[in-house]
This record gives sequence, structure tokens and C-alpha cells, in this order.
Amino acid sequence: MSISKTYGYIIETSKSHRWLSLRTLFKIDSTLNNLVIRALAGFVFSVLVICSAWLGPLALGLLFLIFSTIGLYEFYSLNREKQHLKSFKWTGLAFGVIIYLLLCFLFNGFMDAKYLWLIAVLGVTMLCLQLIKLEASMIANVAVTWFGWIYVILPFALINLLANITGEFSYELPVGFFLILWANDSGAYLIGKYVGRTKLYEKVSPNKTWEGLFGGIVFAFATAYILSQYFISIPWNQWIMISLIISIFGNLGDLFESQLKRTMGVKDSGSIIPGHGGVLDRFDGLLFSLPIVLFYLSFC
Repeated sequence: MSISKTYGYIIETSKSHRWLSLRTLFKIDSTLNNLVIRALAGFVFSVLVICSAWLGPLALGLLFLIFSTIGLYEFYSLNREKQHLKSFKWTGLAFGVIIYLLLCFLFNGFMDAKYLWLIAVLGVTMLCLQLIKLEASMIANVAVTWFGWIYVILPFALINLLANITGEFSYELPVGFFLILWANDSGAYLIGKYVGRTKLYEKVSPNKTWEGLFGGIVFAFATAYILSQYFISIPWNQWIMISLIISIFGNLGDLFESQLKRTMGVKDSGSIIPGHGGVLDRFDGLLFSLPIVLFYLSFC
């Protein structure tokens, strides 16, 4: 090889290494920025939930009315991406708000349980509206609309029941629930990102790993134990059990939402939360884990 060719090869190699270094640096910088954005968004949501729970049932109920309405809007918007699924978006939203308010008033002791029959009236009204349209996909349309109420509205409304499950309103259980949920999410994200190698369920969520799953469990256990030293409305062993339920069913909720988005051909349920996507992306773990936590607390 001549001197000129050798010199040219050295220059090209140097440029290549420099380009690789810049790409690596940019990737690291992008990762750090994403972590900072996620952390800030998580902090803001933590403050909102903690402050609303501390202020009392009306503030907590109002905050989660907002969350549930946005989440239901995202769910109906996802399904409208598929032409064969045409939920009654705005009527479903209006009825969903009414259902949330009925459940919120009931769980806080502001309303008699007999008024829950209004939910059946809303369901029948939805059927009548579909009958008027005379569409061939009537059953699918109604099913999607109803499922939005079950999948989104009911779990968000149950946060009001969690706050009152000991017989009177207490901020400890809802705050503790969310701190454990977000500790699990953070642990799974950090451990999975920097240590994770073994895929958990690659067909549904390519980024989830078994290492991340166990990392989230450890973070959740540690958070639950610390909370049990200060939040004494339930004993320490119940806090630990709640953390296990959240770790298992929270991840199942995350996987379900990932499959839902994959089926609908979208990356995120929305874009309202920087670094997270939509409300459903942020609270997907709650949708599956909160009903199971309440089931556990009701029988122990």
C-alpha cells in the first residue's frame, strides 16, 4: 500500500471513529434527556396525586375524573383508528363521566347504592342509539363503548373506594398505592434499561425484560416496607402483599396496553405527558392492579 493510500485510510478511519463517537454520545445524551423528562413528569403527577389525596375526597375525585376522561378519550381514539370499530366517542365519553361520578359519590358515601341502576339505563340507551344507526357492526360498536367504561372508568373510580376502604377517608392508601406503583415502574425501567438482557414477552413488548421485572419488584418491596413504618392504617405485611400484587398485575396491565396499541398500530395512547405518552400509558399498571388490591384488602 502506497503512502498516500495509507494516509487516506488513516483519515477515513479517524473520521469513522469520530462519527461513531458522536453517535454514541448523542445516544447517551438522548437517553439522559428522556430519563430527566420521565422523572419530571413522574414528579409532577406524584405531587398532584399526593396533594389531592391530602386535600380530601372532593379534590381526589375531581383529579381522577380528569384522568379518567382523558384516558377514555384516548381509548376511543385508539379504536377509531380501525375502521371496523366505531365506538360512540362523544356519547361514550359523556356517559363515562356520569358513571364515574355515580361511583365516586357512592364510594365517598354521598349517594345511595340504588342510584347505580342509572348505569344500566345508560347501557340500554347506548343500545338504542346503535339501533337507530342500523349499522352491521352494531354489537362490536356497543362492546367497544362498554369496554371503555370497564377498562378505564371503573379502575379510575376505584381510587375513591381505596381511600375509604378502612371505613373513613384516608390519604394513606391511595398515596401509598401510587408510590409503590411508580417505584415498581421506575425500578423496572432502570434495571431493564441498563441490566436487562432476557426478554420477558418480546412479541408484545420488546423492551421488557425479566431483569426489569425483578428490579421493579425489589423497588416496590423496599418502598412498601418504608411506607409501612409511617402509614399505619394497615399492617406492614399487607403493604408487602400490595407491592407484590402491584408488581405482578401492574406489569400485566402494561403488557395488555402494549398489545392494545400494537393491535391498533400506534406507538402511544396519546402525547399529553412528556416522556410517557398518554394517560393510559402512564396509568396502565393501575388499570389491572387496583381492582386486585381492593379484592385483597376486602378479604383480609
